[in-house]
Parts: sequence; C-alpha cells; structure tokens
Amino acid sequence: MNRRSFLYTTFWMSTIANTSSLDIHKQEFLLIDSVLKHMFDGTSLVPVYKNLRIIEFIKHTIYHSSYDIEIREFVLQGAKEFLGMYPQFISSSHLQKEIYLRRFEDIPMGQNWLYRVQILGFEAIYSSPVYGVNISCEYYHYIGAKWGEPLPKTRYIKI
Repeated sequence: MNRRSFLYTTFWMSTIANTSSLDIHKQEFLLIDSVLKHMFDGTSLVPVYKNLRIIEFIKHTIYHSSYDIEIREFVLQGAKEFLGMYPQFISSSHLQKEIYLRRFEDIPMGQNWLYRVQILGFEAIYSSPVYGVNISCEYYHYIGAKWGEPLPKTRYIKI
C-alpha cells in the first residue's frame, strides 16, 4: 500500500468512526437537547432555546480532540442513565419533565450531570458567532455583558 492510499483509507476510517460515534449516541443527544429546551424556557433570566443550534455545538465540542474525554463520557453516560430511568422524558409534558429532572437530581450523579449539561448549554449560547450558535451576539444582555472584541475568526484557536 502506498502512502497516498494509506492516508485516504485512514481518513475514511476515521470519518466513519466519528459518524458512527454520533449515531450510537443519537438518543443521548436527543435527551440532552430535550433537557436543555426545558432548562432554557425563555424566562427573563435565561434565553429561549428555539432556533438555536446548541446541540450541534455540544456535539462538535465534546468530540473535539481538545475536549476532556472523561467529561465527554460522563455527559454521555449520564444521558444514558437518565434514559434508562425515564425513557418517556422526551415526549413528556413540561410539568412531568420537571418532576423527572428533580428526581434525577437526587441520585448521586444526577446533580453533577445536570450542572454539566447546563454549562454546555451556556457555553453554546454565549460562544462566539464563529461556532454557529450566538450568531448575532444577542444573548449577552441576559448576563449584562458585551461580547469580547475582536471576535475570533476561526474555531478552536491553538495556544
């Protein structure tokens, strides 16, 4: 096998591996999305979740090479545990979701998992527009701040 064939094959294998990784965790990401929609319900304190691409941001973030693997596994494992306990969560009413979240909060990993998911949501909402979520920087008013300038032009700047 020549070098070019090796590189081509390696590229496609890694692409397939990353895609199947996301496919394997599809239910977990649907749950995280539903949890965040519930958390960010559009009160005066938190932004409205609709029309945001938060879950795409979270997928790209936790699968990025610089992201802590243990935190990624914790987020995905927590979602799996949550689904195991409350498989009907995604299709539940707002009130029922609140009950499930409060119950999950009481188990040993629950509060930490909910906190981590909420942090990922806030990271997405208050990220630079280059990450595809906070395009017009409109969410900074919720925390009484202005975005940093200059805004980055590329994702994941290497330091």
